[in-house]
Amino acid sequence: MKKLPIWLCVFIILGLFLPGIQKQQKAEFVLNNGKIFTVSEKNPQVQAVAVSGGKILALGTDEEIDQYVGSSTQILDVNGKLVVPGFIDAHCHFSAGGNSLTKLDLRNARTIESIQEQIAERIKELSEGELVVAYASFPNPTLFGGLGWPTKEMLDKVSPNNPVVIQRRGGHAVWVNSIALQRSGITLDTDPPSGGEIVKNPETGEPSGILKEAAQGLLKVWGQSKPKEDIERALKHAAQLGLTGVQTGSYLKEIEIFNELNKEGKLTLRIYAWLPVGRLDQYIENGIKQGQGNEMVRVGFLKIFIDGTIGVRSALMFEPFAEEPGNTGLAQYGEEEFYALVEKAHKNGYQVGVHAIGDKGVHWVLNAIERAQKIHGKKGLRHRVEHNTVNTFEDTKRFNELGVVASMQPNITGSEMYRRMRLGVKRARRVDMVKTLLTSGAVLAWGTDWPVSSINPMENLYQLVTRYYKEERLTMDEAIKYYTYGSAYASFEEEIKGTLEVGKLADMVVLSRDLLTIPSREILRTEVLYTILGGKIVYQKK
Repeated sequence: MKKLPIWLCVFIILGLFLPGIQKQQKAEFVLNNGKIFTVSEKNPQVQAVAVSGGKILALGTDEEIDQYVGSSTQILDVNGKLVVPGFIDAHCHFSAGGNSLTKLDLRNARTIESIQEQIAERIKELSEGELVVAYASFPNPTLFGGLGWPTKEMLDKVSPNNPVVIQRRGGHAVWVNSIALQRSGITLDTDPPSGGEIVKNPETGEPSGILKEAAQGLLKVWGQSKPKEDIERALKHAAQLGLTGVQTGSYLKEIEIFNELNKEGKLTLRIYAWLPVGRLDQYIENGIKQGQGNEMVRVGFLKIFIDGTIGVRSALMFEPFAEEPGNTGLAQYGEEEFYALVEKAHKNGYQVGVHAIGDKGVHWVLNAIERAQKIHGKKGLRHRVEHNTVNTFEDTKRFNELGVVASMQPNITGSEMYRRMRLGVKRARRVDMVKTLLTSGAVLAWGTDWPVSSINPMENLYQLVTRYYKEERLTMDEAIKYYTYGSAYASFEEEIKGTLEVGKLADMVVLSRDLLTIPSREILRTEVLYTILGGKIVYQKK
């Protein structure tokens, strides 16, 4: 056989290998010298990551990633800091949160005098008759000597001519003064709507100044919001806290605003926007479905309320509240009406997220989903219980069986003293049974319900690893996992985000402290150094 010339052999060899060399993709962004917790069981910790086209190109050691560095690659050396996937808040009210940043924050006030002083100071900045809007915690076991629900007279004392609307932490009650009631036409003869309560003075029968649940809809002096400005304000705030995604209550108009901001290049996190179930027929008619959209803005689940809150004592409970014998909460629907609504959404292919805080409320949600699945099949819809605060032990096992996501906010359920006061010692032990749910096979997802509480992920992480009952504590890696992977799973997006893996979106957070090793007391002092969305730095601490 005739030998080939050496030059031809070299040409053939180069022809075989050169294309591979030429195709070696260079990264647009490389993060190196880090302790990168990927939340992926396949490759849990790496040192560096290369990014191209907004997605992860490669993961490995600094040396392994060096080959992806080109002349135009942006390199971020994080000096050994902890890097985790971007945090995804599974339950918040993003526009309202942005708006709350402009309101008077009384949530840390512990006396009536403190509240009155701050309102009086705000009124000095306003014209007579101009609205004062604030947030506060009430009733509160440490507020004004445990006197219970506050009254309009307490606000009238410092604001006789300016309407005052104080929204309760949680959003399920408001405390208002006399002029706010007058402007809203709420009198002794006003009947509360179904699912709501106008608290009355037991001696006079007059409205006391507290409106619970649906009765808040009677109020006509809420003030004006500017959704786009509120959202832009919220985006800046969230980026500083390491949020690369939120699942938020919205209306179709707000989804339009999110898309508009995305086109303008101003959207610094990814949106899963849930919609109110009240317009279900409109969504069906117009072909609006869960999951529609893109990697930045998607239509989310349909939100349903079945009960209220523990603080307002309107959560739907099997047993009465410890402080109010005979009060087992307020159902927002009749049981059969609720089951039929969930079935209709399920039949038409909609994921539902049901606000349920009381153990009976959660039980109804699981019953409704189970019934819908028996009639129409499971459909893989990953229905969700939003809040899921109090469970029975039997119901914790049903989440995995039914494929239901437990979307929870551990930082808003109060201290152990507060839980025992509202629920009694035995039932307080069944609040936020996160480890029990996890052991039963449930998928968990963390949120904050912002502006009910801070949207800072560190507060949830701290709560999860320092639970009062040790048997319900999570490890830090578990806590982080369900702030990233868990939330992504809840929105059907675990294949594109929630863990750091090749091909997934390059959403990452660089932290000032190593959450995996530091004492728990240091968690709340941990800051975000960089927030990275799709390989682009959207926040850098200065």
